[in-house]
Amino acid sequence: MSEFSRDNLLRSWKEIAAYLGCDVRTCHRWEGQRGMPVHRAGAETKSPVFAYRDELDRWFRETFTATNQRAAEAPRFHAWGRWAAVAGVLLAIAGGILFSLGKRVRRQPAGFAIDGSFLVVLDKQKRELWRRDTGLEDLRSGDFYRDNFQMTHRDQSPTFPSLVIKDVNGDGDAEVVFAPRRERDQTGEGWIYCYDRTGGKLWHFHGGEELRCGLTTYSPDYRIAGFVCHDLNSDGRLETVAVSYHAPDWPCQLAVIDATGNVTGQFWNAGYIIDLLFADINGDGREELVVCGVNNEYQGGFLSGFDTRKIGGGSPQSGDYACRGIGPGTELFYVTIPQTDISRARGEWISGFRHMAVTENGWIQATTSESLVYYFDFGLKCVQLTDGHGFKMLHQELAAAGKIKSVLGPAYLAQFRQGIRYWNGSAMVPEVSMNGR
Repeated sequence: MSEFSRDNLLRSWKEIAAYLGCDVRTCHRWEGQRGMPVHRAGAETKSPVFAYRDELDRWFRETFTATNQRAAEAPRFHAWGRWAAVAGVLLAIAGGILFSLGKRVRRQPAGFAIDGSFLVVLDKQKRELWRRDTGLEDLRSGDFYRDNFQMTHRDQSPTFPSLVIKDVNGDGDAEVVFAPRRERDQTGEGWIYCYDRTGGKLWHFHGGEELRCGLTTYSPDYRIAGFVCHDLNSDGRLETVAVSYHAPDWPCQLAVIDATGNVTGQFWNAGYIIDLLFADINGDGREELVVCGVNNEYQGGFLSGFDTRKIGGGSPQSGDYACRGIGPGTELFYVTIPQTDISRARGEWISGFRHMAVTENGWIQATTSESLVYYFDFGLKCVQLTDGHGFKMLHQELAAAGKIKSVLGPAYLAQFRQGIRYWNGSAMVPEVSMNGR
């Protein structure tokens, strides 16, 4: 029986790999092929893993002593010491191989260029590694992809990446995740491709599906708004969280794709998802996925959060916005805000959140398209509401034109706080609530 203590416990693949002095992929192989003792917090293969240092030490001695008599005669020492010796031998062997092969080095994807309809992938020295023909004569320019590369940009309104170069599957090599985008229209923009170091296609994903909502059938013509590559379960491999919209209507899909291309979760929202972030908002030690945007039925913004291990169903809707075959959502919470008189006066049928962030004091800051800023604590209570400079300027302009009659002040802002609604699993209510399902 292993001692259950903080010093003896390793809580993830990354910690296990660091203790043994190898990479995560090697740990996966040793578990499958050599019986390395790794425990899981659940019955599923993808459940969080943990291991004990003393069990790993014992397994290492028993496994590698059998194939190396010198190791059996050597004095007992820690895993890092063993691996230092082993690493020295391996480096010497690798050095000899590299010398005999003229020191060939594995060139890795590091940059890119757009050449007509081709995606061209470059190494660190800007030398071409490989190219892929998208078949799109009006493929967006290199400037577009540089503006939508690697990370979400949050200047005025977030833009998700359309191209990412990272080690997605934990194999030690960089993969390229790419969503083709067109200059003229949105057709053919529903795909995400993942390529390996040499340009071989590892997997692809097509967003959307045909939906029947109310009396309307929406075709499976979707466009990828963008995606974020993030390790959702601390296993050393990246999931791809993709957002796609119906082209040109409102059904929106949030999909989670694992490192091998399998869709492990999807959520349907009646309106666009504009921004997303990852944060531990319930204090369980795991990051939750938080998304925001607009909800067409309520004509205002929404804020919602998910346990990344269970993403499914759809947003709470009724009538023409309820889609057949889409069950209740697994969201932890779903919060909506009312439409403003400013957006109505400007002829906007709907308005909502365009950006969010987690502040240093642990609030979720969500900003509307008119620069009205809501602050929610991690219990989802609205603790502050402010009208930004842009909101005040718009209000002043519309009031001067006689298009609105409201007066800025505490009472004006109070009506928006009073209009916040929470989904409790069966109804939208004014009391702070979590999804009761």
